[in-house]
Amino acid sequence: MRRPFLSFLLLIFFLLACQGSEEEKIYQTLNRRQEALKKRDLSLYLSCISRSYQDKEEDFDRLQKRIEGYFKTFNRISYSSWDRSVQIDGETATAIQQFHLEVEKGEKKNSYSGKEALFLKKEGKEWKIIKGL
Repeated sequence: MRRPFLSFLLLIFFLLACQGSEEEKIYQTLNRRQEALKKRDLSLYLSCISRSYQDKEEDFDRLQKRIEGYFKTFNRISYSSWDRSVQIDGETATAIQQFHLEVEKGEKKNSYSGKEALFLKKEGKEWKIIKGL
């Protein structure tokens, strides 16, 4: 009787550990995107985005051009996020977080705050954003 119960507990702990590590990989993707925005590093930013990105009329190539334009236009970009929640459903996930974005061009500053929902897909061992930017 004791052995099956112990096996069951080990299985539960294993599944929880796997879920936690996948959640951590998603947080790593979100943190890498945050760092890319602050550094205005296009290749680092794009490493967080799936080539199959699609949101409304914007695909990966259009997103790349838009972000590249932001990085060229603004002298400084400050971005922070907090209060994250992640929901994993197999090979897809949704991350919801509060954010604050501040952009600066010369003497002019603009700031934006709110809540964003990012949709991710597991590609190989990494999670990539497929929608929501």
